[in-house]
Amino acid sequence: MHKLGRYVYGLIRAAEPKDFGCIGFDCGGKPGRVYTVRVNSVAAVVSDYAGPDKVLPLPENLDPHHRVIREIMKTLTIVPMTFGHVAKNEEEVERTLRRNRDTIRAELDRVDGKVEMALKVKWDVDNIFEHFVGLDPHLAAFRDELFGRSHAPAQAEKIELGRMFEQRLADERDVQTERVVEAFRPYYGEVKVNPPKNETTAMDLAFLVQRDGVKSFEECVYQVAGTFPAQYLFDFSGPWAPFNFVALDLHVAAA
Repeated sequence: MHKLGRYVYGLIRAAEPKDFGCIGFDCGGKPGRVYTVRVNSVAAVVSDYAGPDKVLPLPENLDPHHRVIREIMKTLTIVPMTFGHVAKNEEEVERTLRRNRDTIRAELDRVDGKVEMALKVKWDVDNIFEHFVGLDPHLAAFRDELFGRSHAPAQAEKIELGRMFEQRLADERDVQTERVVEAFRPYYGEVKVNPPKNETTAMDLAFLVQRDGVKSFEECVYQVAGTFPAQYLFDFSGPWAPFNFVALDLHVAAA
């Protein structure tokens, strides 16, 4: 049997105890009660947790983690913890809050009243290599030279063609990302450029936006998308808790 610990979802300001209802991790066969552990006006949002110390990122675990954070951020500013933080007991949570309350307050101040908006842009084309060959005469000429011969190209030549393509891809990402970031500048406080997950990803951006500025941000997405060729597909989501803009780790902080 696992010992009863406390799963930590995030950090908020709370002048008094708060109870968010039974929306947390399964505990005893039903959703756990989510509540606060406070030190002065700084609080951790927790629920009882009777699972293993290492929480695996399975759907049944990720769902309650994100559900709690989404529910709280509807009305409060929350500094979300990365997935999987389990404390031994409430006393351990209190010690961590007490030891790091100034750092936690500063982080809460930094993201107060702000939410994260995600913007992903992809090249909506059948073949990304052929798309860039059509845009770049130098790349097209080298491709035609290699495959227009009577004999197959050498391995080194194919590697060089691949390198040229990847460089062209990276250069285009840099140019277009700078263009989008500049266009959105009036609507965000901070921006994070995430690494592309695949070849067709043109950009993967996260913006820290004032909660009351979300509508203006969304309107800007449509305006900016309209200035790009049809091959660029814009997709935005949010508002989310500012996962990309906080680096506070309770386990590190407690060490």
